[in-house]
Amino acid sequence: MDAERFLTDGVVRLRRFRADDPAIDFAVLWYQDREVLDGAGGLDEKPFDRTRIERMYRYLDTHAELYIIEVRDRAQWLPIGDVALAPHTTPIVIGHPGWRSRGIGTRVLALIIGRARELGYPAVWAKEIWAHNVRSQRLFERMGFRRVEEGVDDQGRSWYRYRLDL
Repeated sequence: MDAERFLTDGVVRLRRFRADDPAIDFAVLWYQDREVLDGAGGLDEKPFDRTRIERMYRYLDTHAELYIIEVRDRAQWLPIGDVALAPHTTPIVIGHPGWRSRGIGTRVLALIIGRARELGYPAVWAKEIWAHNVRSQRLFERMGFRRVEEGVDDQGRSWYRYRLDL
């Protein structure tokens, strides 16, 4: 795999997703986790099965730059989540619970912001962050994003939209 397919700060590595990616096996575990599901789809989100994850990853890989988030664990890189960069959204999931609240999201978002600058994006967006997902709100606000919109989806769930002008 060539160097262009990685973004790294030495602690965190974002590896471009590939169709036969073994990280899908990890993702099946991540998307069973209640905290991940609450952040991804709201408080009533059902666990994702492998088929749904593969479909989601195919969509993101077609419409965005999809990365597997990896951290150095002993002598190897361990997949712990996923992130995508698209013109109007930046979904991020730290799927492995042991790596949450350890600064990984901040590092990931810094790498994604750098990549967006390279691509000439005028802004980076967090399309929908659920009102109950305070951890994500704090992450994006800490990185300089501004809350620019709020709304309620068709199921009555409140969300916020964030933007960082580049």
